[in-house]
Amino acid sequence: MRELPSRIPQYKVSIWETIAVILGAIAVLGVGLTGLAMKFLSNAATPQRAEAIASNIMTYQLPGNSQGLLGINIAGAKVALVASEGDEPDIQLLMARVPVNGESGRRRIDRILDGIALGADEEELKINSVRAENRTLCGETTGITIREGMLKYPESPEKSTVIYRGSVVRGESRYVVNLLASDADVNVARKKANDVFNSLQCRR
Repeated sequence: MRELPSRIPQYKVSIWETIAVILGAIAVLGVGLTGLAMKFLSNAATPQRAEAIASNIMTYQLPGNSQGLLGINIAGAKVALVASEGDEPDIQLLMARVPVNGESGRRRIDRILDGIALGADEEELKINSVRAENRTLCGETTGITIREGMLKYPESPEKSTVIYRGSVVRGESRYVVNLLASDADVNVARKKANDVFNSLQCRR
């Protein structure tokens, strides 16, 4: 059995900022947070929990081994963040499955989930191009936003970065994907993003 890291690596997406955003998403869903916050905070960043929730939302394939960073399962909403191994993972995958609760609620949830910045803040991530493509996600054709740019962490070489963002409705649930892949070679980064995206299959 693979050993789990003794600490949460210092990913350039802040775990605590992500938790705060997810708490906001839960609040949008109308769930009372009284009495849940401490349990949430103690369990959300457990690697085993994160990967278990992720595999309950979608099947996915990351190059090499993956590790869970964040997992939330509350009031019918599931959110998980997984990444490739290492202190500065070259792949990060945020996925969510939320109930479809009307158009306005869906738009609010989409904005919250889309607002989670994977990889870096604006000072570290420079977007050079944005385009929209129709892609197949979970057997459905849907619009995907693809951003490409450069990612520069303070103590690491600059890397080309590709970000996919999109969602699809299946039955009574909306599946949201936010995927980041990076590499020194932009073509390798594109292939990583494409391969991981193509591996995604929704679970019900």
